[in-house]
Amino acid sequence: MADGDGLRLHDGRWLKIQAAAEPVVEVSHRDPEQLTRLAWHLGNRHLPTQIGHAVLRIRPDHVIEAMLESLGANLVKMRAAFQPEGGAYSSHGERHHVHSDASVHRRER
Repeated sequence: MADGDGLRLHDGRWLKIQAAAEPVVEVSHRDPEQLTRLAWHLGNRHLPTQIGHAVLRIRPDHVIEAMLESLGANLVKMRAAFQPEGGAYSSHGERHHVHSDASVHRRER
């Protein structure tokens, strides 16, 4: 389950899933084309990466951070929810599925 998903209980009430904050590094670049290049480098290394509007988010890794800075990235360390892309073979594309008597609904991304 991901941040924003919901779980409908037997009695009809809903529980909303809220991801816990964790240490992350937000990656940005003033040039959108260069940000795309940075995303390629992260993907080439198979790193879990959250893709946002004009930013990428990764877990802290001093080696990767040095590489990104050498490519002109701006890095900001913070604590925030981390919801990386699931990849082509993950189940994040599912809208919902049912576990026993409870329903799980995923928000569209």
